[in-house]
Amino acid sequence: MKSSLERLSVFMDATQDTFMTLADVQTELGSKQLLQAVRDVTDAPTDAVAASVFFRRLGFFLAAQFQSIAAHHKMFAGPLHEVGVFQEDNTFKFTVPSEHFVAVEDAEKAIRFVLDTYGHPLVQFYSKHVHISKLILWENVWGYVIWLYGQMIQEGVESAEKDMDFLLLDDTWKPQMRRSPFKQYLQNQTALDAMTDYKRVTCCLLKEIPNTQRCPYCPHAK
Repeated sequence: MKSSLERLSVFMDATQDTFMTLADVQTELGSKQLLQAVRDVTDAPTDAVAASVFFRRLGFFLAAQFQSIAAHHKMFAGPLHEVGVFQEDNTFKFTVPSEHFVAVEDAEKAIRFVLDTYGHPLVQFYSKHVHISKLILWENVWGYVIWLYGQMIQEGVESAEKDMDFLLLDDTWKPQMRRSPFKQYLQNQTALDAMTDYKRVTCCLLKEIPNTQRCPYCPHAK
């Protein structure tokens, strides 16, 4: 499990110097510090673009949680102030203490816990404070989620398809959202089709960064 987490930029009991936590990220002062750090690294021209960049990194953290639930029947269940953020190789990664990993007996409850604890609060905070669509932020997460579930299904992880189906249900996202954004991104495709022919519905705004081209799956790409 440790190696699979590290491939997604999540490190257990890491010794790296963190400069903030996910709890800090949701404060006025902490959000300004984070967005400035992102802008310093990427030259993002606005806070909205910087927030989008960070949520592409947070997508790794959430996807790592879903992978741990499906493949290892474990998840990190610690508080936000135990999730450290550090900078390395011109990007942002996460540290978590191993003592807060717990066994998962009910995957659906575990998935809801991940969304409610590490997903919705951050999406709502940044959507409000930097005026960026929740659909953009969640699609930044979705790109890694669909990729990982695709891998797990190919590898024969028994619960992967069931867990993904649960994330596509509208009720899984209520009351924070009326509909499952993950289902919206499928655009009437099946999940398996979307895995092999991935396209975005929203633009992640990375094209706004100097000397950065549109992603090949950008909805604005010709």
